[in-house]
Amino acid sequence: MRTKANRILVPVDGGEASEQAFRWSSQLARMTRSQLYALYVHEVPLRFAMDTYIAPRGHQGEDILSRIENIGAQNKCKVRGSSVLARNAGQAIVLEAEERGMDLIVVGTPAPRPPDAFSLGTTAAYVFKNATCQVILHREQVPG
Repeated sequence: MRTKANRILVPVDGGEASEQAFRWSSQLARMTRSQLYALYVHEVPLRFAMDTYIAPRGHQGEDILSRIENIGAQNKCKVRGSSVLARNAGQAIVLEAEERGMDLIVVGTPAPRPPDAFSLGTTAAYVFKNATCQVILHREQVPG
């Protein structure tokens, strides 16, 4: 596969869809010698101030990024992971991609349930509509 994507951003949330998207992206990054970035977004509810918010469930984002970095290491691909606080994950992903000069965003989307239904979800739809760089939607494999 040929790509001009030298800098690839993969949003991760701990779900199977984002992990599959990251696995695919790490193989692409290794083959194309691209830089790979993983981003975890802590969405802050409106009832909390951004500067005082403490994410529930402790260090979930750090745990997810650690697991993602291990997957990258297994695929012989260096990963730069980071997390951000934001009101909206889609907006945060697009903003991070612009600020970091990303060439490609790979967004994992869940398999449709039931199988004949289809929905991108609000985050993937926002990224697909608003990102200024290329976007690949990597749909989770349908079980069975």
